[in-house]
Amino acid sequence: MKFLHTSDWHVGRTIRSRSRIDEHRAVFAEIIAIAKQEAIDAMLVTGDIFHERRPSLEAQELVAETLAELARQRIPSVLIPGNHDDSSLLRALKPLGTLAQAHIVPEVVADLSELIVPIPARAGGEQALVGCLPYLHPHLVLNTAESLGMTEEGRISAYQAKVQGFFRALVEDMRRKNPGAVSIVLAHLHLLECEFGGGEWRSSVFPVATGFLPAGVQYVALGHLHKPQVVEKSKSQTRYAGSILQMDFGERDQKKSVYIIEAHPGKPAEITSVPLEKGKWLLRRTGTAEAILAQAAEFADAWVEVVLAPDQRTAELVDKVRALPEVISLRFEEPQAVAEGNGETGKRGNGDRSASELFRDYYQKKRKADPEPQLLALFERLYQEAATASDEA
Repeated sequence: MKFLHTSDWHVGRTIRSRSRIDEHRAVFAEIIAIAKQEAIDAMLVTGDIFHERRPSLEAQELVAETLAELARQRIPSVLIPGNHDDSSLLRALKPLGTLAQAHIVPEVVADLSELIVPIPARAGGEQALVGCLPYLHPHLVLNTAESLGMTEEGRISAYQAKVQGFFRALVEDMRRKNPGAVSIVLAHLHLLECEFGGGEWRSSVFPVATGFLPAGVQYVALGHLHKPQVVEKSKSQTRYAGSILQMDFGERDQKKSVYIIEAHPGKPAEITSVPLEKGKWLLRRTGTAEAILAQAAEFADAWVEVVLAPDQRTAELVDKVRALPEVISLRFEEPQAVAEGNGETGKRGNGDRSASELFRDYYQKKRKADPEPQLLALFERLYQEAATASDEA
């Protein structure tokens, strides 16, 4: 049996107020073409289907059109929500989705059979069981009484233990149902040992250690981290598919892809990465206004963030840079960053550092101590909310 693993669609995401719906439409057409060419038995979507909990009508229509086209090609899909998704919205769509072979598992429920989706092979004979673990918000897993008086480390430890319990119960129920089936588990979570891509919301997603992942299944499909990556220390073959577009300038060096999983009962799965070519590149260019204008021909099919270096620039040249249709952000390089770039300090410029790193440095300078994890998490949440509001208004 063959499956296509994709994740972190973030449909409805804009960038500096520019719509990306056409990019999403193009990359969905590319993914469906790959699914048809590979004759897959089902598409696996591991969360963050939408970028906002209340997605626009345009975003909802595009997702519905994509799932309907898969159904027309006789390709079932299995979807779980991520931390960006509203489980109640997906719950309302679940009955209609089932009619279109889009199997939506919106939330964790006590009846484990509701979390297991059987998928028959297109050619007949084999069957797969897809166990689904939607994103588990810490507030849903740990009630107020349990959290009262706990340290941040204690809450994370308790959260990890409960997630492990969900995994264990889910896999045991899959084995009871059909021990001879192809076994796949979907989840949306943050593994401690893995790398962030750069555009994720982190504050409300507690980390989980790799050792908590289920053993004895043929493939664990993960969502949340935007960088495609193999989870080396997992007891089962495990991968993050990553986002389907470069969502943020922190992801500008990442090549996006999907995974094809070929699995048969009792045999190790074979995994193939298939690159995605659609969607605009995110570029960051630093230099004088004159140098940036000389590079303008390279900006086709890209969104560009420009950092202008100090020079004898004229307002006219700066306005020409700002008027380039691909330039969505323009700022001026700080003198300190220039000095650092010339090797005077050996440190990275602020433009290459995350907001959390800058906040941590500021806090250490003012308080002579590291910020508490709760404070850092709160800063990240507020920063993401403010950045999204200014970016997507």
